[in-house]
Parts: sequence; structure tokens; C-alpha cells
Amino acid sequence: MDTFTISVTQNRLKTKEALAESLRGLLHPLKTHLVPGGYHLGNAAAHYGPAVAVLESWSRTLWGIGPLYAGGGEYKGLDTDMRILKQGIDPLSAGFWGIPGDRDQRHVETAALALSLIIARKHFWDPLDTKQREQLYAWLASIQKRKLPDSNWHFFRILVCTAFRELGLPVDEDAEAESFDLIESCYAGDGWYRDGPAGVYDFYNPFGFHFYGLVYAAVAGYRDPQRAARYRYRARLFAPGFAAWFREDGTVVPYGRSLTYRFAAVSFFSACAFAGLDILPWGVLKGLVLRNLRRWFSLPITDSGGLLSVGYGYPNQIMADLYNAPGSPYWGLKAYLILALEADHPFWKAEELPLPDLPAVIGEKVPGFILSHTKEDVQLLVPGQSPSFEMVHKAEKYAKFAYSARFGFCVSHSTYTIEMTGCDSMLMLSEGDGYWRQRREVRDCASGTNWTSSLWEPWADVRISTVLVSLGAWHVRLHRIQSGRFLKAVEGGFGIPRYRGFETVPEIRNTAAMNHEALAVFTWGASRIIALEEDSARTGALIIPAPNLNIMEPLAVIPVLEGSLDPGIWIWAAAVRAGDTGPVEHDKAPYIRLTRGEPLSADVYDAEDGKAAVISFA
Repeated sequence: MDTFTISVTQNRLKTKEALAESLRGLLHPLKTHLVPGGYHLGNAAAHYGPAVAVLESWSRTLWGIGPLYAGGGEYKGLDTDMRILKQGIDPLSAGFWGIPGDRDQRHVETAALALSLIIARKHFWDPLDTKQREQLYAWLASIQKRKLPDSNWHFFRILVCTAFRELGLPVDEDAEAESFDLIESCYAGDGWYRDGPAGVYDFYNPFGFHFYGLVYAAVAGYRDPQRAARYRYRARLFAPGFAAWFREDGTVVPYGRSLTYRFAAVSFFSACAFAGLDILPWGVLKGLVLRNLRRWFSLPITDSGGLLSVGYGYPNQIMADLYNAPGSPYWGLKAYLILALEADHPFWKAEELPLPDLPAVIGEKVPGFILSHTKEDVQLLVPGQSPSFEMVHKAEKYAKFAYSARFGFCVSHSTYTIEMTGCDSMLMLSEGDGYWRQRREVRDCASGTNWTSSLWEPWADVRISTVLVSLGAWHVRLHRIQSGRFLKAVEGGFGIPRYRGFETVPEIRNTAAMNHEALAVFTWGASRIIALEEDSARTGALIIPAPNLNIMEPLAVIPVLEGSLDPGIWIWAAAVRAGDTGPVEHDKAPYIRLTRGEPLSADVYDAEDGKAAVISFA
């Protein structure tokens, strides 16, 4: 590993120049992978071809390089970048990118180039001769004529049209209007967008819709003030709740697809600063961005050559999406948009501040998410979602009961044998043949201030209503199971790491599995799940999932409750906690009191002997 990569891990990111140096450190290893039209970073495939992956590996570096130039920074790679650009747009070149078709991945890669043309014109546009400008215009303009997915992709067309306007080039106003209308159809209120009119809520809200909207507001607000004001207002609504997804150490709750973009999650706050949107005190905003980047640079997220890897907390192809090629992780460089700010901008002049005091439980009404924010962890309870397309690990990424900033979650190798499944934070069901099913598609979702619920049907004759109630560090799960068949069941708590460092034997202080409870305790954290139903027949156990299923740590252990169900109606309940060792071991578990009344509603109150979940469940 060369000194440039080492400098990234040792860089404390205290100044603008330090951040610029970290960018140069991330880009330096790419130079040995140069091919006509971009960078060839490896042979692992995405659903698009190798030539498009070569373009992607280069274009995504522009999310950092464009802002670096715009803010007056220096980078020795401009000659290489311009050579790649000229090859990519020239039909006679071996590096020609080709003309994109409908729903083509190459449209995604237009966005960073469009931004660079807008904010760093003298570096990327002015050096081109007349023919090259015509070629670049023709290549980018294809996005105005092609069909795009009904999703955040329409912002790519908007950014291209915005670049054309800034450069005095023709714009297809009908295509631009179509994209503006599509974006509006995705807005659901309270600062939340769905990724498509019938899409899901995930990280595309902050690092997609809001990021592009704030860029548009910053560069085009002078000629489109009403739309710019609308985008700014929506970002203000969203920002306080999203800040609560982050821990003080910089980690953020992983949820949904595209997690390999890693620090792209914090690019929302970079875009707020770029747009001059003081949604939080500048010191708080600065701390959110820089702590997140420091956290990532402390993890093994590069390969041995210094390239950003596909994965999350470590290189991990198992958890990848179908559209993750070797260069995909460089989408995270969107976080570097703050390099476009002048050195005397309030963002850079401010002293870093910690997160403000936050409520222990936060309800996000529009998506139905419930967030618990404690010093030990940030955890997200979700009603479950199901993207309209069949993506990899769809259930694991969108439909688990809970997600943890500290401990991540597990994906699956297979549905055969429980150790191959991501059984953490899930109720897994089997007919006894070794195959397991979990919550996947959901309906009848509802939520309140501290609870969220949904209905799911793993078989045609199995109907399960699940209510999740946040009590802060603890959460309670209640399942009403109506089954027409015999089922085996495993309900998982949070998975936690089995190792820290290079121990030959894990430093385990106490690990226990008991009747009606499972507890895994290490010096670095603990996880616990307790059956709460009266006269429970469920027993505790520890599951060691296959390696590399947990996205944060390659080796994990999951405390679970095991049981079985005869045909009929059953009500199961569990209390779940993960965090610091002492509190998880010794805190008194919550209890539940069931009442008859309106279905799928819940509240929390202080009882004499501790927190109680009072749940009405018809």
C-alpha cells in the first residue's frame, strides 16, 4: 500500500486543504489503471458491459475533481482527465463511450460531468476546440431523447440541461419539463421523496433527490427562484431528522440499496453547505461531514492497491447490487462537494461541533420509520418496503425489523440452512425442509410516534401482523401469526462482531443461551433477545452466520429465539437490545401489556418498575 493511501488513513481532515489531500490520495492509485476512455479497475461485472464500467470508473472521480477545481484547489491529473474526455466523445477513438440508449447506465455518468462543466468550466469546457465541443454536446444531449427510469435518474437530465443553459447551448425544454414533473411526482411530503412515484424510501432521498435539488438551487436559482426555493425548503424539512441517523463517531444507519457508495450518505450535508443552506449551525454541519469521512477512512474500505472496494465496512462482493462495478464506490466522492466552497466560507471557518441533543425516539411519519438515538447506538425500525424490481438482497436491505449504525446487518448466501440466511432482526419461518422465508413484501403499513407496523404473508395461508415499538435502547416486537400449516421459527436479534483484530480465539467474557432468552456478550458489545409471551415455549440459541454476510464485520454471531407453531393463531412478543456490554447484560428488560382495541396501535408509558409497551392489538 503506497504512501498516498496511508496518508488518507492518517489524515485527520481538519482543514479544507487536508480534505483536498485526502481526495488526491483516493485518486492516486487510479493512475496505474488508465485505459482509453477511463479506468479499468477489475473484472467483476455489473449488469452493464466492461466498456461502460471503464467510463464509470473515470466519471465518478469528477464528483471530487470538479469541486476541487471550482474551489481553487490543485490536482496534477487534469491532462489525463481531458485526454479521457476527448477520447470518450470521439466516435473515431478506441476509447469512445458510444451513444447511450434508453435506460442506459451511461446516462447516470452524465451527472458528474454536467456538474463539472457548470462549476469548473474553465477546466473542462474552455480548453475544448469547436469540434470537441460539438461532440461533447451531442453525447450529453442523448439524455434528452432517451427513455429514463421513473426515478432519481431524471435529475441527471435536469443537470445536463442546466449545464447546457450555463454554456449557452440548446435545451430540449419538453424533455426538461418532463423530468421536472417526474421529480415532483416523487415528492411525498415532510422532506421525503420516493425513488419513483411508486418507489421506496432510502438513501436516494438524501444523496439523490436532495443532493441534486440543492445543486440545482445553488447554480440555477438566479433564473428559477421558485423551484430553487422549493428544493431548499424541502431540504430544511428533511435535515434535522436525517442528522439523527448519525452517531457521534460518524457512523450512520445503513439501510437500503447502494450502500457501497459509503460516504455518499453525508453528501446531503455537503450539498446544504454548497447551497448556503444553514439547516444546522455551521459547526454541527462541518462535524457531521468530517466525522463521517474520518470514520470511513479508519475502516478497511480499500483493496491492497488502494482502490475503493465494492462492499461496506470491508471489501465484500456478496452484498453488492447488480449495478455495482469496480468503479461504482467512487460515487461516494459526492461528499467532496464542499471543496467548491471558498476557504473563508462559514463552513470552513467554523469550529466542529457535536450533534445537538436529540430525542431518544423520533418518528418519521411519511416513510413510517422509527429512529432510536442513544449514546450506544442509532437504530431504525421499519414497517418494511419492497422495491418494484427484484434486486439482490431485497428483503435484507429493506424489510428487516431493525437496522443498526453500530452493528450493521446481514445479507444472505442462500435460503437453505439458517446459517446461510441473514436471520438477524428477522422472523424466519420454515416448513422443516431446511428452506427459510422472511418478511419480504408488506402491506397495510401504519405508524405512530414510537411504533410502526405491517402485514406480511410468507405463504398464502400464513398471515402475520407485526408491530415494532421503540423504547429507546430497547425495542419490542409483537407478531400475530395466523397459520394454516406447521412452521419452525427463528427470530433474530442484532448480529455483533465475533472478533476484534487478530485474536486466534475471540475475547469472550460471557456468552449464554437460555430458555426464552439469548445473549451474546463480548468486551466490545453485546446483543440480547428475550421472549415476552406468557408461558413461552421458545428457547434461546446463538447462530453463527456464514462469513461475510454482515456488512460491517466479516464474522458475526446472532442471538436468536427458536420455536415452532402448529396451525392456528399465535401471538409472540420479544424485547431486543444491542449496544454496550454492561447495559445490555444488566438493564431490566421491558415488558408488554396487551389490550383489546383498535388494531396496530401502540404507546409507551413510565411504569413503576420500568418502561412498558402498551399495545392494542385486535
